[in-house]
Amino acid sequence: MPRPKPPAPLKARFVRLSDKQWMIFQQLGGAEWLRGVLEKKAPMPKKYYDDELARLQHPADAVFLKRRREIND
Repeated sequence: MPRPKPPAPLKARFVRLSDKQWMIFQQLGGAEWLRGVLEKKAPMPKKYYDDELARLQHPADAVFLKRRREIND
């Protein structure tokens, strides 16, 4: 069964863990578990991260995003 396409491109990230820590991480659910924890424990709303990501990917649009944030506040 093919894996569903992720909502955003996934990049390889490296984490330094001991073998014991890696086993615990895998028992907790691995990457899926970590993604869930990050979504639940994020200190800012999802829209903030979407805007920041758009700003980093398209710096020319940063002025537009700033104006939109000011209008919505």
